[in-house]
Amino acid sequence: MTARAVLAALSLSMATGALADEQARNADEIFHYSVMDALRNGVYQGALSVKDVVSVGDFGLGTFNNLDGELVGLDGVIYRIAPDGKVAAAEADRKIPFGSFTFFKADKSTSLNTTGSFDDLHQQLLDVLPSRNHLYAIRITGTFPEVVAGGSHRVADDEKTPLAEILKTRPQYSAKDVKGTVVGYYSPPYVGGIDLAPFHLHFISDDKTFGGHILSMTLTGGELQLSLDQKKGLDISLPHESPQFLQPWKSDGTARKGY
Repeated sequence: MTARAVLAALSLSMATGALADEQARNADEIFHYSVMDALRNGVYQGALSVKDVVSVGDFGLGTFNNLDGELVGLDGVIYRIAPDGKVAAAEADRKIPFGSFTFFKADKSTSLNTTGSFDDLHQQLLDVLPSRNHLYAIRITGTFPEVVAGGSHRVADDEKTPLAEILKTRPQYSAKDVKGTVVGYYSPPYVGGIDLAPFHLHFISDDKTFGGHILSMTLTGGELQLSLDQKKGLDISLPHESPQFLQPWKSDGTARKGY
């Protein structure tokens, strides 16, 4: 082999290695399209499509353009919980104004104490986190005695009403003794403008007939298994093509209480 061929092979090897390192890094990050403060302040349209999501994660949550349903991503499938509560795989060309996605690979698994309320679950999760300063993807599976989930009604293209006002009349769905999966994230307080902190959790039933943004739940009598995937960082893509994103908005402690 000539010196030139050796150098070419070495360059190819280095490039391939760099690509592999980049892919591994991306797989261990959370990809955010837009930020929660934008959604809170009326940025309800984006350009990320469902078919784009497969390259950034197989697990996640969010909503769809014009708030037309809640989003749950599980095992590589993006589901849409429509305003009427029906669940179906989302169309490949459907657009997303806000979402967070990752490739889920559990670093830690444990059973949960199945007594108490949704607030008790939050505390259990905080207690089991290896560190409250890291980011975690959270997956909880099992039978849930009761889950109350929220959805969203589709809004007009020119809607500018803040999210908190819109969601005062959001649709709600409930189910008892439901087998399913909690899909979500833990974010430290310093991430509060990017995603809900400390927790943003959605739900989807095993039979894919029920789901949404979790509003409350009862744990007593359930059998739940928790898996945590610690993440190394965030990769944020902003919806620069959205005119609403160019407008000033409120971003302070009051705005970050959740939705």
